[in-house]
Amino acid sequence: MLGIFSRIALQLMAPKAAIRAKYNAFKELLRSDRHCHERLAELEELYYQNRKVDLHRIRRLHRELSDGVSAMVGCLDRMSPASYRTLRAYYKKIDFYGRIALTSLKSTPASSFILPLNGSYQDDLQTGGKGLHLSQLKQQLGLPVPEGFIISTSAFHYFLEANNLGPKINSLLSQVDITSEKSLYAAADKLTKMVEAADIPDRLAQEIRSALAALALRTGSPLFAVRSSAVSEDSAISFAGQYESLLQVSQERILAAYRKVLAGKYAAKAIYYRINAGLLDEETPMAVLVLTMIEARLSGVVTSGGPAGTGHAGIAIHYTQGFGDKLVGGRCTPVTAFITRHDGGVLFEHAQPPANSAARSGQTPAEDADGTTEFFSWYISEKQALQLASWTQQIEFFYQLPQEIEWSLDRQGNIFLLQARSLLHQQKREVARPVDTSGFPVLINDGETASRGAASGPVYRIDNEGQLADVPEGAVLVTAVTPPSYVLALPRVCAVVADQGSVADHFASVAREFGVPVLVKTGSGSELLPAGRMVTVCADLGRVFDGRIDTIIESYPPQQIKQADTPVHQAFAKAIQFIFPLRLVNPADPAFAPENCRSLHDIIRFVHEKGLHSMFSQTGRMFSKRSATSLLETPLPLRIYVLDVDGDIGKPCDSDEKLSENDLRSGPLKALLRGLAHPDITWRHHDHFDWKNFSEVTMADGIVSSSDPAFASYAVVSRDYLNLNMRFGYHFVILDSLCTSVAEENYIKLRFAGGGGGSAGITLRLLFIAEILRRLSFSVKTTGDLLDGQLMRYNEKTILQRLDTVGRLLAATTLMDMVIKDENMVNRMVEGFMNGKYDFSS
Repeated sequence: MLGIFSRIALQLMAPKAAIRAKYNAFKELLRSDRHCHERLAELEELYYQNRKVDLHRIRRLHRELSDGVSAMVGCLDRMSPASYRTLRAYYKKIDFYGRIALTSLKSTPASSFILPLNGSYQDDLQTGGKGLHLSQLKQQLGLPVPEGFIISTSAFHYFLEANNLGPKINSLLSQVDITSEKSLYAAADKLTKMVEAADIPDRLAQEIRSALAALALRTGSPLFAVRSSAVSEDSAISFAGQYESLLQVSQERILAAYRKVLAGKYAAKAIYYRINAGLLDEETPMAVLVLTMIEARLSGVVTSGGPAGTGHAGIAIHYTQGFGDKLVGGRCTPVTAFITRHDGGVLFEHAQPPANSAARSGQTPAEDADGTTEFFSWYISEKQALQLASWTQQIEFFYQLPQEIEWSLDRQGNIFLLQARSLLHQQKREVARPVDTSGFPVLINDGETASRGAASGPVYRIDNEGQLADVPEGAVLVTAVTPPSYVLALPRVCAVVADQGSVADHFASVAREFGVPVLVKTGSGSELLPAGRMVTVCADLGRVFDGRIDTIIESYPPQQIKQADTPVHQAFAKAIQFIFPLRLVNPADPAFAPENCRSLHDIIRFVHEKGLHSMFSQTGRMFSKRSATSLLETPLPLRIYVLDVDGDIGKPCDSDEKLSENDLRSGPLKALLRGLAHPDITWRHHDHFDWKNFSEVTMADGIVSSSDPAFASYAVVSRDYLNLNMRFGYHFVILDSLCTSVAEENYIKLRFAGGGGGSAGITLRLLFIAEILRRLSFSVKTTGDLLDGQLMRYNEKTILQRLDTVGRLLAATTLMDMVIKDENMVNRMVEGFMNGKYDFSS
């Protein structure tokens, strides 16, 4: 209250100082207004273009927007003390509702740090997805899984809190742009190093060591597998291959392995996948599985329901020698066996084994102790395959969904189940009229379908992860292998062809989620498809054709797995009602008041309009029957009122006082007026236009009524500063410029909007203005009929030259939207303007 009285007293006793204080507050308000509109534009782009971002980025932008709105409210309070005393209360309420909408209200129940694998759990909030499924297989279905335990998500939260990592993680995630490899990898590198360098609290470390010692004593196992088990992992959003798992871990390395798996939550591929899936970081905490190590003779994946293009409706068993990491990592071509119903019985058969298998090399089958015959080291026996099939059907019945199950066969012939998740299923389609492909040249004829669909594009070959950033939009990615890290390229490619890989690897799982056709096991596809060659990949047919073949593409469209509305989008959708909607549109409406603000946009609009009104009012309390502004005498068809904060602006003057251009001391305004009054600019064709009397126009996100007695253009100036709100015709301009001897401080910011022509003409005029500004080295952004441009850090001479040219541009385009017809005309006008032609009236 004391501050209010002080400002009022200053107005009465030292009006000149009060005007300067008001000017400074107004200048700060304009800066905050620009800041707020920039944040609004970023948030609108993220929401309406459905950009994939971390919720922390949305929260950061909302926080920065809200802080800017708060600053605007403070500026208006300094400019008009006690005039809008309820405004801050409404701002605080709107800000609170927006923050609540962007805050996850889910809470993870606390639990022990160490959980038994044979426990009973209702959900994955403590165990993570992988841990939950293994515990269900063991405890509810009685199926064989390795001995082990779960380090819970409570342990993960405890680890983060003990090291104060939460705020640092949130800050880094708020800066991530997954469309930029540089941004993604830079954040991931900092995050993973930060987690790996953190200390495991003594209490947690002791509990992990004790649990592992008990497990080693009970099983006699010297080595262990340490595997990720995040919440939501192995759900409808699979996270296949995106997290970290370590094998052959000794007791001495358990704590380092635990940290490594936790850090894997923030690997680039994991961040990318989670953000793309629309999941919140805090809702995907990491639990960790510790299992006894299986000395695997064979390992693989069994799938039910014929996942992609195998042609078998039954169960497919994909496997390889040793550990299964090379299979699921897409680094080998596995052996595949099928189990299908046939003539009332069950048929077990192998597909063609790879060239380096025992069978192909002529190795003699060996007989197991149980009397069954199998190919030594390579072939799974029929009895073992049928056992796997039986367990798969049991698991499928339990979850009521097709399954994808990882397994290992140890050297004693025992099978262990390592992981189970629901299979993201692509239905085998029936083509109404089969396409006759006999006349089309075939480049590859015998690939295996890993993800259905057909697409066409130029071949782009890569050999390693370092080349992913260079993969162009719409390319056919050709590669020897399909590691999980290659999923980063899926949004940009139209199809994938691989020498190796399989329908059961992690890359294929994610590709089915993205709806990208994938062909694997082509053998030598990377040699047969030269870089740049246009090809058509038809994964359904297992073929690659030369050239683009539209009939095939139309007959076999890609099948994307439809996902439910994501948590990030749901939170964002709740928040936007407190951010975007603009309800306050007409300052003359009695409803244009603080109590009717319902969004941050409303408050921005209200404060900007009232700030302008306060700054340029000629009949306010401070200058009753006096004016702090002067009408500029100019031959231009514009009424420009000038407020010079460097001059004797507190002196009394008549309301009709005029200012000649010769008396101007503002370098930026003088330069702009030179351009507006350029001798080659013709204003006479505007004489039919009534510049002052039309219903209403929008300016700087605001509405100015025709009843406004001060309908004109206004300039706040100093020797090196200009803030001009210029209105003429059915469009308007805000120009803000600082022009000093210090280049780093200099800038021109321009906003242009509106028009009296049709929407096509308005759009074409914006194209023209944008192109001219770009040629003048401005950065330009257009949204609808709004254009924003800025030029930063040029020397004083260049800034003044650009202001002169901008003046010519504004004068030359006043009615352009009414005469411009097409883009060819835009191009001709651009060239004409750059060559000194400024008359575009016809």
